[in-house]
Amino acid sequence: MPGKEHYLLTRRAERDLHDTRAWSLARWRRKLTREYFSDLHQAAEYVATHHQALNSREDLTGDTGLCIHPVREHYLIYLPVGDQHIIIVTVIRQSRDVPQILGKAAFMIRREVIEIKNRIQRGELSLPK
Repeated sequence: MPGKEHYLLTRRAERDLHDTRAWSLARWRRKLTREYFSDLHQAAEYVATHHQALNSREDLTGDTGLCIHPVREHYLIYLPVGDQHIIIVTVIRQSRDVPQILGKAAFMIRREVIEIKNRIQRGELSLPK
């Protein structure tokens, strides 16, 4: 997803997007994959700057503190880290069992989010104004 300005990705989200790209290329080929990823990027930017007004979908995320936003056939699972910034923790196809996936991945997601927050505090990562 080009031009990451208002969101950061965990390693898990990066892997998910890599897998999503392969899935999309096999299904739709190059042109539609570019459009799909453009939509994912635009949605991530929108969520980052408007997350306060969006429904968090606790019916899917439970008590994880994570939020969810649908984009085409996928969900962006994210955590707000400021007024206009989010950490995208994972990307899951809507047809999958989201609560089960989040339950299994909870420890690793929490660990990666803590690592990113610590890197922000130490100044190793910065969030644009």
